[in-house]
Amino acid sequence: MFPVYKALHTERAYGRTVRHLANAKAYIKTSISARDMFKGIFWNALDSYRGLARFKSVESRIVYENEEIIREAVKQSPVAAISIHQGAFELLHRSLCRYSEHVHLITDSVGNEAFREVLKELRSDPHLTEYHPEETGKLIRDLFKTKGILAMVFDQGKNTKGNSVELFGLKSTLYLRLPQKVNQMGASIVTFRTWTNTKRQIVIRFESVYPPKSDPEKLVADIAKETETWISEHPGQWSWNYHGNFKV
Repeated sequence: MFPVYKALHTERAYGRTVRHLANAKAYIKTSISARDMFKGIFWNALDSYRGLARFKSVESRIVYENEEIIREAVKQSPVAAISIHQGAFELLHRSLCRYSEHVHLITDSVGNEAFREVLKELRSDPHLTEYHPEETGKLIRDLFKTKGILAMVFDQGKNTKGNSVELFGLKSTLYLRLPQKVNQMGASIVTFRTWTNTKRQIVIRFESVYPPKSDPEKLVADIAKETETWISEHPGQWSWNYHGNFKV
């Protein structure tokens, strides 16, 4: 099917991916192609949905690194655990249920209503509550009331204002306003990510913790640097095709 997709999307997702990768090669050493990226999205999506459905064949491949970061953070304050659309990212919010009985997930609407219902059912967990962006106020109240974890990805967003940054020499947008807000209200921020390694292990790694009331501008700059590093290390597993990438 890929040749058909490529032909139909030369000026859309496929074309954007080709252009973005060409620009990035001036900043990182990578030989991946647009085809490699779409292949990565396919297999990571398959792992995500099988993992959400609790297939043992996927769950047995998940390994966790630096868990002490998130375990220590949740002892101190509510936490915003944030990541990007890389690897089998749909597994990230489920993984947070290991560390708190109150995980608050913010999601955007995707696909048609039937698909959204299926995805919501797959995502469901006794410790997880899902919110639409219009319910941000309720989410914040629940986060501090339960002293739980806010889960979200910050590299893509719809119908919302983001933070201007630079990635691979191009102006881009990260959506960090909600993490910034709860951080100023007393929540810490923990960055984490996932990727599939050469052993087919799905690695979920906690990276950094930013204490409550961190300097807002430095916070965005530091997270942007982390984001660029993550993409550079596993360029074939990030969603380069998203229509909002590298647009301010």
